Amino acid sequence: MSSQMTQIYPLTLIQRNRLLPVPGEINVRPGQKVHPSDVVAQATIPSRHYLVDVGRVLGARTVDAAESLIIRKPGETLEKHDIIAETGGLFSHVIRTPGPGRIVSIHNGRVLIEAESEQIEIKAGFAGQVSRVIAERGVSIETSGALVQGVWGNDRIGFGPLTVDENCLDGELTSAGLGITTRGTVILAGVCASEDILSLAKSVGISGLILGSMPAAMIPTVQVLPFPVILLSGFGKMGIDEVSRQVLETNAGREVSINAMRWNRLTGDRPEIYIPLPAEAEPAITDTAYSVGQKVRVHSGAYAGRVGSIEQIMPGLTQLPSGLRSSSARVRFDQRSSDLFPLVNLDIVQLIN
Repeated sequence: MSSQMTQIYPLTLIQRNRLLPVPGEINVRPGQKVHPSDVVAQATIPSRHYLVDVGRVLGARTVDAAESLIIRKPGETLEKHDIIAETGGLFSHVIRTPGPGRIVSIHNGRVLIEAESEQIEIKAGFAGQVSRVIAERGVSIETSGALVQGVWGNDRIGFGPLTVDENCLDGELTSAGLGITTRGTVILAGVCASEDILSLAKSVGISGLILGSMPAAMIPTVQVLPFPVILLSGFGKMGIDEVSRQVLETNAGREVSINAMRWNRLTGDRPEIYIPLPAEAEPAITDTAYSVGQKVRVHSGAYAGRVGSIEQIMPGLTQLPSGLRSSSARVRFDQRSSDLFPLVNLDIVQLIN
């Protein structure tokens, strides 16, 4: 059975595509070094159009007659109340634009105007080098370093030196962990369960927040924060798993990039933490199957957030205490603790040392 994999690597070759949803402009070149906040590609997406039927409004009897009344050309930019078409003469009738826009096309006496548009910018997300440019769509960026994937993010990008306070790491983030020295840093903590603490973090001016978990009720507050927030284990009060903790603690003080994108299960894009390191590395394995000895993390139930090793993969379907029958494995957490879990509740979290 193929697994769902959460990548947590102390050192790997990180390769990520940054792509536009529509054709646009590329702002970088192959081989160029980029910063996490650099805009590598951008595009304009029309959000509203309106169609002006010149023939109907001005009473033209034929298409040619209607088009002869149009005094504009495709591509022209219009301001509010600019004239699009007019009959001429002593008692001229005119058609004006209701607001600013751009003429997209003129066809059969009808003028299509793009009234509003939205600018989309794609940022690098981490410090690295452009390995490939994908014409009009985006780029591939790569770097060697540590990689930790999360399960939820508030769709922000940020970076800064990683600050680790053991008291906050083992428990909840408190005001004691948000002094003036944390301004511009990325803070690592086990749990945040207070909106007041988030307000304090905002006023201090931190650059990012890495949490094991938080209550789901805090989602609306976190979504409007100006800095990225990423959850490594999920919602609740489960803290940080020991594998992620070890990788992040080892890199305390280093520059960390957070891309707290939403988890897209169709594309495989996930919220991630990147820590560039001055070392050569091999690409990570991105697909595997469950096997004995693999480290896995439980992502639901009483053991949610805990990491153990697969001790045995049960043959066929196993009946669980809930009465359901499922492909299952026995996971050992320590010498005294092991339990049976359905495979769908297990993520492989580490494939290389």
